[in-house]
Amino acid sequence: MQEALWALAARAAVAVGDRAAMRRARTALAPAAGEWAGAASGMLTVGRVADVLRTLDEALGQEDGS
Repeated sequence: MQEALWALAARAAVAVGDRAAMRRARTALAPAAGEWAGAASGMLTVGRVADVLRTLDEALGQEDGS
């Protein structure tokens, strides 16, 4: 469930432009890059962690002017 919660937090952080929260979410999710967020819980999935990481990288890059 941790990956699912961090993936949801990442989406919220991107939506409001909270760079600190984006960085925290990215750090927490990085070790699970090859997994599906929440799939192991059997209750829900928020999608592939790699996709969430990519979204975070893009959002952080855009805000850095990259």
